[in-house]
Amino acid sequence: MQDSVIAKTASRRVLGSLNDLAFQLQVGLQHFPDRPLLAQSLWLAQTPLKLIEHTSPDRATLAAFAARDALRRAAGR
Repeated sequence: MQDSVIAKTASRRVLGSLNDLAFQLQVGLQHFPDRPLLAQSLWLAQTPLKLIEHTSPDRATLAAFAARDALRRAAGR
């Protein structure tokens, strides 16, 4: 883990996406109060976001790791 800093966002689009996810989590907690937080987070990870070209965070993460692995293989590492 690396050190992190909390600061003003440089992108209003990122802030909008985070606010939307926070709202969706609030709704999920209200409608499914017995669902564990891990299940809530996995549910949110399937939410399509305009910020990442209308794909979901779970799919975007898998694609990023696949691309990283492909680049490593191409570099012979």
